[in-house]
Amino acid sequence: MKRKRVRTLWLVGTAWIFFLSACGLPGELKKEARQKTEQIAAARNVVSKRKAKYLDLKASDRFKFFEVYAKRENWEAHFQEAEKQLNQAEKEVTQGRVAFLLKENNKEKAGTLRVELVKIDRMIRRSMQISGKPWERMKQLERIRENAPQLVNTAEKSLETIHRMIDSLEKSFIPKARTDYPKRAEDIMKRFAPLKKLQEEADAALMAAKVQLNLHEAGQNADYAVLGAKTDQVNANMDTLKKRDKEYRAKINELYQSYTKILDDMKIDYYVTVGRVSWDEDSDYWREHNYIYPPRKVNRKVYEYFAKLNPKMVPATYSSSWGGRYKIYVLDHYWNALKINPTRNWPARADDHAEFWIEDTFPKAFHKYILVQNGKRRKTGWILIDEEDYYDYYNDLGMEIVSKPYGYFEEERVKEPSPPGMAFVGNSRYGEWRTDHSTGRSFWYYYGIYSFLNRGPGYRYYRNDWNRWRGKYRNRKPYYGGTGAGGATWGTYGTYVRTDGRYRNTDFAKKGGL
Repeated sequence: MKRKRVRTLWLVGTAWIFFLSACGLPGELKKEARQKTEQIAAARNVVSKRKAKYLDLKASDRFKFFEVYAKRENWEAHFQEAEKQLNQAEKEVTQGRVAFLLKENNKEKAGTLRVELVKIDRMIRRSMQISGKPWERMKQLERIRENAPQLVNTAEKSLETIHRMIDSLEKSFIPKARTDYPKRAEDIMKRFAPLKKLQEEADAALMAAKVQLNLHEAGQNADYAVLGAKTDQVNANMDTLKKRDKEYRAKINELYQSYTKILDDMKIDYYVTVGRVSWDEDSDYWREHNYIYPPRKVNRKVYEYFAKLNPKMVPATYSSSWGGRYKIYVLDHYWNALKINPTRNWPARADDHAEFWIEDTFPKAFHKYILVQNGKRRKTGWILIDEEDYYDYYNDLGMEIVSKPYGYFEEERVKEPSPPGMAFVGNSRYGEWRTDHSTGRSFWYYYGIYSFLNRGPGYRYYRNDWNRWRGKYRNRKPYYGGTGAGGATWGTYGTYVRTDGRYRNTDFAKKGGL
């Protein structure tokens, strides 16, 4: 009995050890973690050798050239920082988070340990990069000394390119824009200022580089760090200016763009998709064949009926026995509206039974627009939009949903729905103020392509309407105007749309929208 108990205890202990090993960290991960100590030691050895080599060089005649730069840029601090990175890594492995996770040996913490090991690798790489910087800097300074004339010559060419770009802007592009849009002259120059500053900085940088080149050519103590940094700055400013020049021209050209988008019609179509599963009732091997019917376009009532239907419900079944039996378990007229052929694409095998289900219900929303862009007017076809947008603009039939007059930047466009053409009132490129002789009131009259907006008395934009929109509504909230009875003038429920035969013939109106 005693021997049996000892054997039992041994089995339990073995099972417990096996359980712990199964629940612990992966072996490869633990091995990788333990190898970090060796990797840190190897990196420390590299840093130590680099530092010793640097100190030896520091005592040689060759270092005299680098001495002023080493002192000014504190090169020895790089070795201290590299050692600091390795000390931090070693602390994490021996005493910190990595050591704790290894001791805890929890399988669920494997991901956490991997993250910590990545951090250790980053510290080691950082120490290698930092300790190598003095040598990189020495090579760089020697290259600058050897190539000083070529570096300055390249910078001179870059500066010439800068001056050509700035001259092109100052002598032709900007004067034209300021003449065409005098009210935006201040904005035009304000946006140009950063480009001009790049030129001025490049001028000063090249001048400083040339001072050092003159010292170099005279055999005197030139500051090659300054020469290198300043020529680099000229080249960098040229690259930046090339990008900024394109951006600036594109931005100023926005002043020459005019457009408006008027919501001319809208609709929402509804679809129901049906699925079918069929099988052979008498087969010894159970096999199912699934088929998804093309989406069926339906009216809103049918759509809502099936959208609310319990998804587990079987709306219909079919049996090919006795010439075909088709049973419908939902309201007949709703199912019949789907026009489902029960045997469409019936499988080649001898299936004799089928059940149907509602696979999906979804709407598709559409808009039509009148687009007027840079003096050209056109109507669009149906454009698919988000259902959310359909309801967001439901009240805005016949209104501008976005517009930008000449002389405005893109970010200044009108994005809140407003009466058609309201954004262009007061701009002499689109029309003029005239006097209504019957009332003595001043109203806006549109020229050319926008003349379709001249609806006549009752739908004119008078100064007080425009001032109200501009002061309280522009890019704040939609403006629907008002009638004496307190109703809206503009938009889906406004008198403008309801009295215009064009809108009574829209798809929206034909489906009861008005």
